[in-house]
Amino acid sequence: MLDSEARLLLDLMDKATQDGRPRLSSLPHAVGRKAVDKMSEDSEAAPPDVASVYDGAIAGPGGEIRFRRYRPLGAAAGPLPTLIYYHGGGFVIGTIETHDSTCRRLANKSRCQVISIDYRLAPEHPFPAPIDDGIASFRHIRDNAAAFEADPRKIAVGGDSAGGAMAAVICQSARRAGEKMPAFQMLIYPATDSSKQSASRQDFAKGYFLDKELMDWFWKAYAPAGTDLTDLRLSPLLEQDFKGLPPAFVLTAGFDPLRDEGRAYANRLIDAGVKTTYVNYPGTIHGFFSMTRFLQQGLKANDEAAAVLAAHFGT
Repeated sequence: MLDSEARLLLDLMDKATQDGRPRLSSLPHAVGRKAVDKMSEDSEAAPPDVASVYDGAIAGPGGEIRFRRYRPLGAAAGPLPTLIYYHGGGFVIGTIETHDSTCRRLANKSRCQVISIDYRLAPEHPFPAPIDDGIASFRHIRDNAAAFEADPRKIAVGGDSAGGAMAAVICQSARRAGEKMPAFQMLIYPATDSSKQSASRQDFAKGYFLDKELMDWFWKAYAPAGTDLTDLRLSPLLEQDFKGLPPAFVLTAGFDPLRDEGRAYANRLIDAGVKTTYVNYPGTIHGFFSMTRFLQQGLKANDEAAAVLAAHFGT
């Protein structure tokens, strides 16, 4: 059953549409992005204080990649276990700012440093540009850990939705290339199979915030017609061998079109012997992890994800 907070939020969204607010999927991508990014910032709980925040940029394959680095309250001087975080938004929307409060909370609750990455977005930069930025940013931080005050043995990747998919792809890509992989992966309702329609994509195609119409709006921008949907950078669930991938935390939401493919990804990791914590929040919707101003389940999920990360790194 959908919980009362999620139901109320969905009803408020429906009311706003009935009162004339245009649906995101009806807007040009550049126009819709600006409006929804402001809404996303406003949907996060008030940002908690952290020990320090540093904004910078690194060289990427298509120009500079912005990042924001958060050190948690109470952190000792010196290198820290570090989570490289990739925001969600269908590879079309989202910024460092839309996930600022979430990253601050993850840092404080895990006692790890968090580095949030502002990768390129479609349609200006379609597939594989965002993935290329994600991989490049991980490699740069991994190979220059001292400059980021990161413990080189304890660098994790994570993200929500599109960002969760990116984190999964980064782990697979590093293993495929024979490179040093992340030490941990945090996958928050990740999109893992673009090649087919799962049961949850069909069951929740309308009425639960992330609907089919909105997913099609994202996809048209990100993966133009003719793109091979079985490419492992678009469908990491299709990878044949999951053995040896990093330990994982995988989270899904009960009324999320992406629920089944997130659960399937966790099952593939578990079946391959990868230490994996899987949790489903049954009464809520896609996006709840960062809708923490309205959904208490989001705050609980932030804390659970941070606790698993802390336990893995011993912080």
